[in-house]
Amino acid sequence: MRIVILGAGSIGGSVANELSSEENDIIVIDNNEKNLEKINGKEGIIVIQGNASSPKTLSKAGFDSQTLLLCLTDVEETNILASIVARSQFEIGKIVCRLTGSAYTNISDEIASGVDYFINPEDLITNEIKDLLVHPGALEVLDFDENRTKLVSVYAKKTGLLVGRQIKELKKDLPDYETRIPAIYREDEFLIPNGDTVINEEDEVYFIADENHIEDVTRELQQLEDKYKNIYIAGCGNLGKLLAKKTNNDFNVKVIEKDPDQCEKSSEDLDGVLILNADVADKDFLASENIENCDVFIAVTQDDETNVLCSMMAKKLGAKKTITIVNKEAYLDLVEGNDLDIIIFPVQITVSHILKYIRKGSVFNAHKVKKGAAEVMELNVDSSIKNLIGKSIQELNLNGDMNIPCLIRDEEAIMAHSSTLIQERDHLLIFYKDKSVFDSFYNKYK
Repeated sequence: MRIVILGAGSIGGSVANELSSEENDIIVIDNNEKNLEKINGKEGIIVIQGNASSPKTLSKAGFDSQTLLLCLTDVEETNILASIVARSQFEIGKIVCRLTGSAYTNISDEIASGVDYFINPEDLITNEIKDLLVHPGALEVLDFDENRTKLVSVYAKKTGLLVGRQIKELKKDLPDYETRIPAIYREDEFLIPNGDTVINEEDEVYFIADENHIEDVTRELQQLEDKYKNIYIAGCGNLGKLLAKKTNNDFNVKVIEKDPDQCEKSSEDLDGVLILNADVADKDFLASENIENCDVFIAVTQDDETNVLCSMMAKKLGAKKTITIVNKEAYLDLVEGNDLDIIIFPVQITVSHILKYIRKGSVFNAHKVKKGAAEVMELNVDSSIKNLIGKSIQELNLNGDMNIPCLIRDEEAIMAHSSTLIQERDHLLIFYKDKSVFDSFYNKYK
């Protein structure tokens, strides 16, 4: 697929690297030479230096009716203007435009009606963090079926009722409620389990549940944690400020920010939020703020090293849990497996919300998990994949690389059995290890 990305900064550059690994033709436009140098020469990526909203610069990208345009610069006005210019001047497929939460959010559809989808990475990231705060013990919470159905991952611990037992025994523990375990991440390997699979301690287990039953299923895998109360947020940039706004009504929130000017600006927007002007990496300061009473310490500064360092320090001083933003994949590989509890990789969240425009068929949701080790998709059964209609799950002969654990029909989540028949307009939740596995499945039944 031909994908044109405007902006080679932290979001655009990372998205370009991620999507180029899937044999897409990627063209990246940026006026900052240093940004382009980071991705120039990578296989599958062509760079163009210039003004991303200029018709002259955009014409060099060679748009056609199948091209996906991702406007992902750090400047909202540039993204909106580029979207308008591209739609009016060129034959183009779909346009995704990044917003950053300003006043344009409320009028974006009006002034840029040619945009197919507006995306705010900061909003997506903070929503995911809030979901983790609402569901103690969860490592990841992904939404499907307009947020009615959740895919949740948790670590299996010896305190869990199902640990050491086969998955099929879950029905004995929860006789009044059906759930599914479509995947397990065990010792760096993704497994598509069956009913005979035994849950081992330290497995990262993915399960499907609605909002009301997440705790019931979590209890099968680990002792339930107490509800969180005291939240510390390190960093008061766009992410920190937005997260504080979303969580202040539900938790006791403290924000720590080193820059006094940023503290002053943020205090005007964060009514009722305690903002502390201090160095978040100062051990003595953290100790003086009773960090041992902190239920979750969340590091969202713009510097990966600071995020990792202060999270480790907070954990050592007694914070019960840490959530840490890490932007660079190379850095991510270094910190995984240490004392940090939950690591948020923003580019994975952003790419996941872009995948619906890249994957075949009528895709409503698509999420990468574990740095792309697997994907889960919500696929609408329509004319594009009509040969699925009337098939049972058993007839699909799915192997250990793909699983259809659940389908949504008339706004009801139905846990799939071997005899379950697929109907037109069903939404299938499909878990697969590799994009090529899904492509083969799709081509077989289209």
